[in-house]
Amino acid sequence: MITNRFSSILYDNTYSETLTLLTKAEKFLKSYSLQRAQEPNEVRDMRINCEMTRVTARLTQIMAWLLAQKAFLAGEIALEEASSEKYMIKSDPFCLANSINGQEEHYPLPMRELLVDSLGLYKRIQALSQRMNQTATFSNQSSKTLN
Repeated sequence: MITNRFSSILYDNTYSETLTLLTKAEKFLKSYSLQRAQEPNEVRDMRINCEMTRVTARLTQIMAWLLAQKAFLAGEIALEEASSEKYMIKSDPFCLANSINGQEEHYPLPMRELLVDSLGLYKRIQALSQRMNQTATFSNQSSKTLN
């Protein structure tokens, strides 16, 4: 069983990583909006807007999951709720897509980094989310068997 101390460290590190990516996304969007105003390009802008939507969707789901875990660690919600469908990171094809393969030249480096880093984080949190869901399901089934 994972200790609360380990869970807290895991949570803190992952939360910091997510906040860092959110900050980088905000910084990129601010700088890109200035560039877009000076050098309009509809095709490029559409691609970048779509990919930033992907980054935002990933990070939003991750943050919701992390906040549920924080509530669980604080004893505010039960494991069953923290690992419920409501917070579970699903296998969303939009979020799991690695859409820049072979098209790197269309995207600025900071955005490529955001796409790669957010996808990696999304996959890691998805695996943790699924594992927690399995643990909660097993725990729930075990307690029903004992009762």
